[in-house]
Amino acid sequence: MIRFTLEEMLKKREMSMYALSKSSGIRPNTISQWVTNEGVDVKSVTIETLDRVCSVLDCQPGDLIKYIPQNGEEFTNQN
Repeated sequence: MIRFTLEEMLKKREMSMYALSKSSGIRPNTISQWVTNEGVDVKSVTIETLDRVCSVLDCQPGDLIKYIPQNGEEFTNQN
C-alpha cells in the first residue's frame, strides 16, 4: 500500500493545505486526498503534480510517499 506523508511535511514546513494549493496551483481537493490518505480515491499521481509539491515544499518525492507492505510492516532500506 502507498501512503502519502504530505500532512507531516506540511507540519514541518508550517504550511497549510490552502497555502500549498495557492503556491503550487494544485487543486485543494487533490491536496486534501493526499493529506487524508484516501488511497482508494487517488488513482494516479502525475510527475508534474509531484514536481510542483516538491518544489514548493523544498523536498524529495520520497519525503512525500511511503510504501507499506500488505503485512503492515513499513519498508526500511538497510544498506
